[in-house]
Amino acid sequence: MLRLIRCLACAASPLALLACTPAPQAPSPDTLGNPLAVEAGYRLLFNDTLVGNAFFALRIDADHSYVLEALTTPAGKMEQAAGHEILESSRGNVDGALVQPEEFTHSVIDGEHIKVERLLFDWDKRLLRRIDGEATQTASLQPGTHDRLSYLLAARHLASAAGDAVEIEIASPRASEKTRLELQDAEPIEVPAGRFRALGITRATAENGETRSLWFDVEASPLPLRVSHSWDGNTVEMVLETLSQAPGDPH
Repeated sequence: MLRLIRCLACAASPLALLACTPAPQAPSPDTLGNPLAVEAGYRLLFNDTLVGNAFFALRIDADHSYVLEALTTPAGKMEQAAGHEILESSRGNVDGALVQPEEFTHSVIDGEHIKVERLLFDWDKRLLRRIDGEATQTASLQPGTHDRLSYLLAARHLASAAGDAVEIEIASPRASEKTRLELQDAEPIEVPAGRFRALGITRATAENGETRSLWFDVEASPLPLRVSHSWDGNTVEMVLETLSQAPGDPH
């Protein structure tokens, strides 16, 4: 199950809310960076079978600082893995196209055991620190580097700006991966939260045989409606089930 959850976290990365409600209107597409607070519940599917639930919470304050958190828990056939949860958190600053994470935390809670890994982004010194327990590794920090959550904000901006593509690097606690986000045509998609006309974004990496895609309706939500990762005949999907947001200053 952990491999399936991590595949979704890499493609995108919470407890499901109880009822499906129509998606409310968000701020205009070009205002990412303005104050807002959003919560979204997702179903996690492996080959169309429910394996987990995810809850995302995004908050952007008036000073353009953001916090994006994702909690993933097993469900369906995976529910017997009691106590297994994955909590990820990204903190940084966002102002339109400029998204700069400052800290990323990946925590795996398995019963009474908790494993925590962190990324620290020092943009002034151009250093990326990977922290695993007492072990620390330092690498150069390239412009346009994101963590596994902050890249969702960069993808959303690409959809709202209607650009063609953007090259970024996605850092994890163990490695970094160069990625090209490419904007696709709008198409109707249906998820448990409703039917939307969404812009697709493909995430191209060096891994052959893998297909990763995201879909955004930038007028409905700053978070994706759907995330898909396919490999070796298998598909993991994260589909929007519930959405609530409060445009304006969350304070």
